[in-house]
Amino acid sequence: MEVNLFIAALAGFIGAIILTLLIYLLKLGGQNLDIPYLIGTRFVNITERTKVYVTGITLHLLIGAGWGVLYVVLLRAMNVTPDWPVGILWGFAHGIFVGSMMGILADTHPAIGSGKAIPDPGIMGRSWGPLIPYYVLSLHIIYGACTLGIYHYLVFG
Repeated sequence: MEVNLFIAALAGFIGAIILTLLIYLLKLGGQNLDIPYLIGTRFVNITERTKVYVTGITLHLLIGAGWGVLYVVLLRAMNVTPDWPVGILWGFAHGIFVGSMMGILADTHPAIGSGKAIPDPGIMGRSWGPLIPYYVLSLHIIYGACTLGIYHYLVFG
């Protein structure tokens, strides 16, 4: 029941890279989903666009590494082998959590809300478009499957 924290963080980091790339593919397709931008505007003035993106993407990848560690530690504590099928389930739960947190962003984020630079996303991002909740869930399912699949491959072979 030993956990390799470095490999778990690395797997989460790689999973977050995949997630971030998919977010920007959706953005190229015209979808209004940019989580790294939201994270960046939380900490950097929204007028400094380059700093917002550098900060947001960096924090998104580091948060992804942290989630990778959390996934593996919790699964190993439950004596469950961390692999991609389990990652699908954990990614779904993670997507529900993130989508729910999107609903309270307007309460705490300085640039999100009525009359501010970024409109309130609402629960699961529903206010940003009818497909955003599905994207939030599916992207996190992909993150979970990739993260735990990578961890399983690197640790168990």
